[in-house]
Amino acid sequence: MEYEQFIQLRKADKIAAGIDNSTAINLIGHLPKEYRFAFLFWAWIWILSILAFILVGLFWKWWIGLVLFVVVIPTMFRAIKKSAAQHVLEHATENPDFFRRLVEKDLLVFQEKP
Repeated sequence: MEYEQFIQLRKADKIAAGIDNSTAINLIGHLPKEYRFAFLFWAWIWILSILAFILVGLFWKWWIGLVLFVVVIPTMFRAIKKSAAQHVLEHATENPDFFRRLVEKDLLVFQEKP
């Protein structure tokens, strides 16, 4: 699909694009600084929360640390991956060259809307 065609269909709300969340994380390095900084900020929050929840479990109440670790950590990781995918798609709609590279490598998935 060509960039111009995609933009027209997207403005008419007739098509949606998607990318695998894990693939999007690998593409973060190819995005502008503001996207990378946002991703890195939340990735560090996620990493530090692992340590914080372990410390809560060790020095306060073990079961609260365990619950936080088991519930919050995976949820944050999924949210970070989803956010990375949204950043990649947003940049692809703003940058025709990036869009074409993603299409050439068959990384974007298109779905027509009814």
